[in-house]
Amino acid sequence: MDCKLVRGHLDAYVDAELEPTPVIEFERHLDDCTNCRNELALSRLMQRGVRELALPAAPHALKLRLTRALDEADAREGRGGFPLRNPWAMSVLTGAASLVFLVGGLIRSDSRGNPAQQTEAGLVDPFGVLGEVVQRHVDQLPSDINAEPPEQVTSWFRGKVDFRMRPVEFNEPQVHFLGARVSHVQDRTAANLYYSVGSSRLTTVVFQPSKSFQHVLHDDHQLQRWGVHRERLGNRVVTYNSVHGYTVPVFEHDGVVYAFTGDLDQQRLLKLVASARLP
Repeated sequence: MDCKLVRGHLDAYVDAELEPTPVIEFERHLDDCTNCRNELALSRLMQRGVRELALPAAPHALKLRLTRALDEADAREGRGGFPLRNPWAMSVLTGAASLVFLVGGLIRSDSRGNPAQQTEAGLVDPFGVLGEVVQRHVDQLPSDINAEPPEQVTSWFRGKVDFRMRPVEFNEPQVHFLGARVSHVQDRTAANLYYSVGSSRLTTVVFQPSKSFQHVLHDDHQLQRWGVHRERLGNRVVTYNSVHGYTVPVFEHDGVVYAFTGDLDQQRLLKLVASARLP
């Protein structure tokens, strides 16, 4: 899969509209191509900007994110990254940002007369990332590494993700580790871990959270506002919500988020998460 084909389908990838087979080739290309990863980051940045512009402070926040993305791209130029600070790239970004601001203005204008619509248009669900966790489970993509001892899985992920990957183990004998693959959640590299639980499937997605998501995980007001639950399960505090018919429990450990979902009822899944161990 070449760069031209990948960049022509970035929006479909961001919106999780690609079929599983193209996604495999897509992510393999992204793992090896810094230029296309830069393009993907900008695509996700602009998509989030459209959703968030109804908030009063969002235009400034988007400007900061654009600037940060450009600065990071500059830093990567010396390592083979795409030189974004050239006249053509800047004109594309300026035009895209102008379009985002226009869309945001239309959203705000249309929502003034309807308080319910204003709530929908003006608020961005901070737990939207849980929907991507469900998508990683539903995709049923093949593993990059098959069942191996935990220490070998940790070694395999070294250098492939931006954090120390600790595979999750469970006390229940019915749970068997099947394999893992490198994936993406929003604009972050993630690790997908696959398990069988009897005849059911369980997926664990491990990633470094954004600061905003990390904050809301510990904010009682935000949890209540979005109808998200938090419970102490044994020695662990778990936050969970229902997304597209799937329960998605989440906990944080050493600055890394572990999110779970599977073809299990809620109580069974929560019990498994309570027994999860990080060797």
